[in-house]
Amino acid sequence: MHHREKIHVSWLVAVFAGGFIGGILRYGISGVTHDGTTMMGTTIVNLIGSFLLAFTTYGLDMKFDLPEWLLLALGTGVIGGFTTFSTLMLDFATLAPRHAIYATLLLMLNLLGGLLAATAGFLASKLVGRRDKKQW
Repeated sequence: MHHREKIHVSWLVAVFAGGFIGGILRYGISGVTHDGTTMMGTTIVNLIGSFLLAFTTYGLDMKFDLPEWLLLALGTGVIGGFTTFSTLMLDFATLAPRHAIYATLLLMLNLLGGLLAATAGFLASKLVGRRDKKQW
């Protein structure tokens, strides 16, 4: 979305609904992995989210010419609500004083693994194929 485009109410609703879904999914994974003491839930959602955002942006949208509201719901909403950089930093700051090496390794896994996951999502998107997007 360009900064000069008019914001539509449907876009805001889509981001809100998607963020709700993504946040609930993240909460569920964090609960299962007992994330407050392990950083594993945060790591899992960040790696999956990095892959999905690249795949959605460069694969699904290019193949199916998705409407703007749906892209916002999926990318900014669901995936944005699902992943979390701020929780990663808080988890690291909480865990590092007790388990410095473990916390540092998971931080590096999030950063480097996220980059690799996004690259994998981009490469997987090439399998979907591309077509010219329509102008909205």
